[in-house]
Amino acid sequence: MQTKLKLFSAVFIVSWSSILIRWMGPLDPLLISFYRLLFSALFLLPFAKPLRIRKVKFSTIPSPLKQKKRHVSLLTAAGLLLALHFYSWITSLQITTVARSIFLESTHPIFAVILSIVFLKESAPKAFIPAAFLGLSGMYLTVHRDIVNSHSALLGDGLALFSAFCMAAYLIIARHVGNRIPIIRYLIYVYSAAALFLLAVILSKGIPFLNISATAWLLLLLLSIGPSLTGHSLLNWVSRKMPVYLVNMALLLESVLASLMAVVFLSEIPDTLFLLGALLILGSVGWVFLSGKTKKTPFAQ
Repeated sequence: MQTKLKLFSAVFIVSWSSILIRWMGPLDPLLISFYRLLFSALFLLPFAKPLRIRKVKFSTIPSPLKQKKRHVSLLTAAGLLLALHFYSWITSLQITTVARSIFLESTHPIFAVILSIVFLKESAPKAFIPAAFLGLSGMYLTVHRDIVNSHSALLGDGLALFSAFCMAAYLIIARHVGNRIPIIRYLIYVYSAAALFLLAVILSKGIPFLNISATAWLLLLLLSIGPSLTGHSLLNWVSRKMPVYLVNMALLLESVLASLMAVVFLSEIPDTLFLLGALLILGSVGWVFLSGKTKKTPFAQ
């Protein structure tokens, strides 16, 4: 119960991302992604302990050195996926509406269950497929007006879907690594690696670092402390405790929460079918969480 409470708390906190980002206006998505990750890593640095990777027996890893290199490779991949997730999602958020971007990005449970089966040998219960269909039906209802009336946001749609894949793969790695690396050290490495990937792109494009308003700096700090440092860190912790498809299904609620917040703070009024779509999403999440547990894999401890 405590793990689920932390999961849904993380979803609520992460839901503020879209609002804070929209308040920043046209600030470059690369800068938003870079600073939120950099600040998160710096905030965690004082709490870090010396890196000690627990020894785990793998038939394909004959020495501790190879095991360590394997973990470093996984953490680096997680950093790259996180960087791509933030950049593609924030870019989509600036091209299309909050509702459209969030709901299309919320297809990550489908990617998560496929990746879980392939890489973790962790299958979802039979109820997942109808529940996922129910959730996707809810998503369609909420963005139906945009899909029918808009033809200029295809790039934003594609980026949102790519972002969904990156988020699912990113959490798959967190699940795979399990408790073999302390959570604080894991987050510092991943956030730092993601920030470095983004920094390389920023430098290659010659984007100025400090041409940011005081309001935007404040919003970047709030984005780092809230959705990134607290929300995403909790998602990583929870991914060590339960199957990734459950974490991703819970994240469907972000779409409902963010859309409601957009009504209050951005005056973005969703389609009249939003309420029905939201109810279907709530029902799909409840269905999956009440359908039963999956077996633990060798990677999840």
